[in-house]
Amino acid sequence: MKIYLSILLAAGIFCIGGCSQIKINSTKQCTISQNFTSNSSHPKGNRIKEVMNRYIARGVPGMTVLIHDTNGFWFESAGMADIENKIPMQPCHINKLGSITKMMMGSLIWTLVQEGKLDINAPLKQYLPNVAAKITNGNDITLAMLLNHTSGIHDIGGDLGFNLAVVNDFTKSWTEDEILKYIANKPATNLPGEAVNYSNSNTLLEAMIIEKVTGEQHGELLKERVFSPLGMTDTEYYDYDSPFPKGTLAQGYLDFYNDGKGIQNISNLNPGSGNGYTGVYSTVTDLYKFMDALMVQKTIITPNNLALILGSMRIDDEHTYQTSIGGIHSDFMKEVPDSVKVYGHGGGDIGYSANLDYLPHNQTVFAASYNYGTNLPTALGEEIKELRKELIKIIAE
Repeated sequence: MKIYLSILLAAGIFCIGGCSQIKINSTKQCTISQNFTSNSSHPKGNRIKEVMNRYIARGVPGMTVLIHDTNGFWFESAGMADIENKIPMQPCHINKLGSITKMMMGSLIWTLVQEGKLDINAPLKQYLPNVAAKITNGNDITLAMLLNHTSGIHDIGGDLGFNLAVVNDFTKSWTEDEILKYIANKPATNLPGEAVNYSNSNTLLEAMIIEKVTGEQHGELLKERVFSPLGMTDTEYYDYDSPFPKGTLAQGYLDFYNDGKGIQNISNLNPGSGNGYTGVYSTVTDLYKFMDALMVQKTIITPNNLALILGSMRIDDEHTYQTSIGGIHSDFMKEVPDSVKVYGHGGGDIGYSANLDYLPHNQTVFAASYNYGTNLPTALGEEIKELRKELIKIIAE
């Protein structure tokens, strides 16, 4: 989700996290589950660790990387989970996932499709007629187009009015209806189905559809249908409505003023979390459980439907990634050979970022979290983008 840095600076935010109610407390130390053991002899481990340490030395506050392949698990943390309290980052620390939430929402939708409660090709107006009437081309947009970002719907993440409202109250818990007014009747980026244009608004509408057909809150359904069955006990869906429920959440950081003079703790700033397009917080081991179930065991989405999803990929104009009707991307297209597929999703927020992918050619699950944001233009954010590229090149071998 992108936010305009110039807007934030113009608003004069000088008391980062200190002039409003604290909802993210200081980070506690933790211990990883005994069910996970890192293979210290993993052939890629030392090279990945060298890359991690190099970027910590460049200023990234903290990170954790996990891979699982035919050599078993390898995972390591580096840097700090809480700089102020000198708490080292550990694999058991929770991180905000940003848009990885969208892939989980896609999986949730397909559980409902498989039960006959949703039709992937049904128009938006079938489920949300009043909403469809307020969106440009709304009557011609389908659920599949929301999932693969071909709807053309105005992106809430880039909306000037919404970003200003976020700045006015960075701890506000936003409702779907409050956000919806910022995308109503806005010009479309493309005709429905015509092109890929990434829009956070798509997943907001997915969440509303889920709630309409089930009568349940989408975050609760994620827990009921995905997190709990998979034993993802360190995963939360959070919208800043109350204090974060666990003490092992890493603090989130950003060079908020983009001046290179130091980073700030912005854990308490909420750019709209909890409305489908972002809101899941998790550990790398829980992320492994999700990706293993989705892409390896194929227990969330049936093998036939997963094949349908992976066969539905649409490429963006810059040929950097592909999208699907399941919320699963084909990522890192410029970093790996054409023969290599990296299925998954990246995530970013103003204080956190993450990756979750599966590489079928070498049977690797890759999960990583970084407690620095990449959705505002900062020099350190660019470093994390390069870090991700270096990691995937090693992992793809």
